[in-house]
Amino acid sequence: MALEKADASGIRWLDPREAPFRITGLKWISSDKVYRRLPVKPDWEIRKAVDSLANSTAGAQIHFQTDSEKILVRVWLPRRSGMYHMPATGQSGFDLYVGPPGELQYRSTTRFDAGASKYEVTLLDESKQNRNVVLNFPLYNGVQKVQVGLVAGCSLTAPPAFDSEGPIVVYGTSITQGGCAARPGMAYSNILSRRLNLEFVNLGFSGNGKGEPELAKLINQIDNKKMVVLDYEANVSEDIRNTLENFIDILRFQNPRMPILVMSKILYSRETSGSNDARARQDRAEFQRRLVETKRSAGDQNIFFLDGSTLLGEHAYECTVDGVHPTDLGFLKMANTMEPVIKKILANASE
Repeated sequence: MALEKADASGIRWLDPREAPFRITGLKWISSDKVYRRLPVKPDWEIRKAVDSLANSTAGAQIHFQTDSEKILVRVWLPRRSGMYHMPATGQSGFDLYVGPPGELQYRSTTRFDAGASKYEVTLLDESKQNRNVVLNFPLYNGVQKVQVGLVAGCSLTAPPAFDSEGPIVVYGTSITQGGCAARPGMAYSNILSRRLNLEFVNLGFSGNGKGEPELAKLINQIDNKKMVVLDYEANVSEDIRNTLENFIDILRFQNPRMPILVMSKILYSRETSGSNDARARQDRAEFQRRLVETKRSAGDQNIFFLDGSTLLGEHAYECTVDGVHPTDLGFLKMANTMEPVIKKILANASE
């Protein structure tokens, strides 16, 4: 596909919702035509907070191939940036990766006035050569409109396919959503998507991963799921005991063989050894482990448990911005621990 009709600077601006671009991580975009993580009109009533947070575009990606010397984005945001513990580049920015599938490398991030609700940024300005490109959407802001700018006359083709079709869905909290990564590509779902060359759907809802049945039913509407990861303990604390089994049962009823990974929460800085907080976390993790083992003993061999206290590894207390939310280092270490677990589960599921 050759691109013509440029603006005065020789750039043609394109809508990434149109072919040959591919948008991933937003499973209702083909019907609703908006950048949103849940349907505009869900079949079940969801809480207002979840409905609002669904407009944040965490985990969404734009994929394409081009030989354009320049790649730009124009972005219209519904609100300005302004989080006290997360930079605007992570909250409201895009970042760009290039390279073959499974070998994508970070190249640049949108840099813009944090008080702006619209920005235009050149993300790549290099020699003309064909590149496989992935743009990661903002984690903690919505996107009303985005355009990709390419040099007129360059090629634009469809991206390579994922290693296999069907997404991994992660459901959870602010941490799942990507708080507080410095740029969107460092949310653990995006790191794992790059490494595994698979689509991820990020359904992390800051402060609002409550394990509601309605969310399990909405997850069931996503076709051809490879796996669901449940990472929501941090938002419900002791109520995990009242919500988790029902959430699993709703998923399992419609997906009898789909792998489900239950993941307890990461270590917080206040959970020092022997503290009441540490003991409570350990008790909740043990509850989740026992529930998974009970399900497996009853015949469900496709449910698994991962102890979240292992995710940050050595020097865990140096991996957050505020004692709770991971930095980029924290997210990298989370992905490092999760990757082999997910690979093993998927490999066994395909046998």
